[in-house]
Amino acid sequence: MSDEATTIEDKTIRFPGGIPGFPQLERFVLVEVAPDSPFHELRSLDDPDVAMLVTVPWLFFPDYAPEIPEEDRVELGIERPEDATVFTTVSFDPDDENALILNLLGPFVVNVAERVGRQLVLADSDYPARARVELAAT
Repeated sequence: MSDEATTIEDKTIRFPGGIPGFPQLERFVLVEVAPDSPFHELRSLDDPDVAMLVTVPWLFFPDYAPEIPEEDRVELGIERPEDATVFTTVSFDPDDENALILNLLGPFVVNVAERVGRQLVLADSDYPARARVELAAT
């Protein structure tokens, strides 16, 4: 196996059963958008045409504290908060070029050691699916 293949495998995040909207896509990798950027691209290894922008939500919403259902914690093998990483999708606000939208209702939760995750839908949450973030004017 080549070093590149090993590197990709080491970075692969598995989403058994896929993610909402893409149930057939189970292997993804996080790709840095730019050095020191708060954003990454979550790119499918199963379909190179599928990718989405993601970020760590606490950079924009420091009080964000999603309750991960016990069933999901058990299935992902998450016993302690440090076992997991959480990120959310990012989109551009079509009505305002100086704003972004984060999906706080549907975070991705990944077991860091096992590199297995899922996108949750926090049904009993008050978090919005479209949390607006104002960008600094340049």
